[in-house]
Amino acid sequence: MWILKQPGPCEFTRYDVDVPTSADLGDGDVLLEFLFGSICGSDIPKYRGIMDPDNPYTGNPGVPLHEIVGRVALSRSSRFRTGDRVVGIVEESRGLSEYIVDPDKYLASVPDSLTDREAVIMQPVATVLSSYSRVGPLTGKRVAVLGLGPLGVLFTHIARSLGAAHVVGVDRIDRTDVGETFGMDETVTGDSRQWAQSLVDAERPDLVVDAIGHREEIVADAVTAARPGGEVLVYGLPEDWYAFPMRAFFRKGLTMAAGATQSWDTYLAAAGDYVVAHGDLRRSYITHAFPITQVSEAFELYASPARGRLKVGLVPDSAEA
Repeated sequence: MWILKQPGPCEFTRYDVDVPTSADLGDGDVLLEFLFGSICGSDIPKYRGIMDPDNPYTGNPGVPLHEIVGRVALSRSSRFRTGDRVVGIVEESRGLSEYIVDPDKYLASVPDSLTDREAVIMQPVATVLSSYSRVGPLTGKRVAVLGLGPLGVLFTHIARSLGAAHVVGVDRIDRTDVGETFGMDETVTGDSRQWAQSLVDAERPDLVVDAIGHREEIVADAVTAARPGGEVLVYGLPEDWYAFPMRAFFRKGLTMAAGATQSWDTYLAAAGDYVVAHGDLRRSYITHAFPITQVSEAFELYASPARGRLKVGLVPDSAEA
């Protein structure tokens, strides 16, 4: 079978290795045949050679890819049988491989009505549904999302579906081309700091989502923007330590929640229902797909935010991109 490994930052080498056997599976494991994968923003630092303290697997075989649809080739799981199509997250981001051993706790069945390309959307949708479960009901609320990359636009889309009265997205990239499709009433092209400081009280959101990550100033902008008594949801991956505007947070009486997904099987199942119900999402979300032979081109495209580019997928060389 093929497997990819990075000999250095921003490059891949392809190897042929033996296919795992039943002896390589523990209780609850399945062996997946790669059908479709998609790149996540959290894969990009690993691609560039940066070691993630939470997932220190940069440079290991199969890294970095964790969003995957696969077919069960072998099973030691009570949940899945040989031939089942499943979707979910690959442990240790070892997804750039023709066959992958993965625990069943990270996976869910794919609805029959979804293609592989559509089914992979369930994985990021699951993370957003999980994140929104940590804040109050959105019905009738004003919601702002900072960062309109592939995950940010899912936050706006799902906020609208959960009953938000007004949804605004903020990004330095012009995202007006996807604003209506992804549920936005307002699309701001500009810096989150300037936007937050420009708000009058009537415009302040009840909930501000940080869908950017890695930058303490984005969380500070969320605190600046939120209405008194409002909420801040930190979804974008953080660094270890942040300087934080605690006085403003305290005086406003804000609440903060973190968006790390804990229960994959629960939220993947809910995501399946969501993706099946929203044809607009299935048609619009994955804008590009590449065969594995063009993996470097796929990662380079994803690494540079651009108008017209949302989710980027990967397919086996024998499949249609």
